[in-house]
Amino acid sequence: MSPRPLMFFGTTNLDLCFNVERLPTPGESLMGALNRNPGGKGANQAVAAARLGLRPHFYTRLGDDDAGRSLSLSLRDAGVRADAIEVCPGEISGSALVLVGDDGSNMIVIDPGANLNVTPAMIDRAAEFIEHDAIVVAEMGMPIPALNRLFEMKRAKGFELIFNPAPVRAGLSSAAWRNVNFVTPNQTEAFELTGVEVHDFESAAHAAGKLLDLGPNAALITLGAQGAFYADAERAFALRAFPVKVVDTTAAGDAFNGGFAASLAQRLPLREAVKRALAVAALCVTRRGAQSSMPTGEAVDEFLKSQTILEL
Repeated sequence: MSPRPLMFFGTTNLDLCFNVERLPTPGESLMGALNRNPGGKGANQAVAAARLGLRPHFYTRLGDDDAGRSLSLSLRDAGVRADAIEVCPGEISGSALVLVGDDGSNMIVIDPGANLNVTPAMIDRAAEFIEHDAIVVAEMGMPIPALNRLFEMKRAKGFELIFNPAPVRAGLSSAAWRNVNFVTPNQTEAFELTGVEVHDFESAAHAAGKLLDLGPNAALITLGAQGAFYADAERAFALRAFPVKVVDTTAAGDAFNGGFAASLAQRLPLREAVKRALAVAALCVTRRGAQSSMPTGEAVDEFLKSQTILEL
């Protein structure tokens, strides 16, 4: 059986990544090594899915500048279908300053550039690329009116919706929340949405209940090195993360979301989709960079053959 169509909506940035011994304190200067890498939450998620063997569409906005041309090329080279991407004369592409410590921790500052100017009318145009029975993935870096419009068209277009609420912002309508099939926050985002501090699977279960009250059909909370917790109206389960040596946590959440969406598109059962997403994220954090750290499907298969995972 062929995979389901897959489309991502989100941001694309040029990442200016400084590798430093440790993250600086306020007012401190440190020496570091600079690398320029393609990034952005939506782009990272789309590339993660493409590396796993899918051919996802992706909607984003790029400036008509050197960064935009480089970012567009890297997406195409990764296997992302770029026909829905808008290139905007007179605008600059998004960029991010990323500091990564030797322990894998990071600090990120983003200039959204062209990402900031997505309108509902642009979403209407991009919707022509959403195929029948598609899985659509959206992250919260796009303007809220554009997200509201995308979520509004879910029933008419007949797609399944995964919503990664990062970075969390106010304004998403209650009707939009009710159109979400899976909401996928990390611990911090779950707290910002629910007021529940998530530090283990028990507190994740509490937060998941609050998330379901917002309207989504299911909540899937990631807990970093601990794993992930899933809940809907009928079932709940937790899966522990795979233990790995962490090099760079940049884009770990994007790897998880891209891996989860790709696994559902490949028609894996839900538990298997979450397990595979955890494996994609585990491999991601063993490498530096964002898109450059996304593993191939073959690498994930080999990794899973050598691993066990505990379900709670």
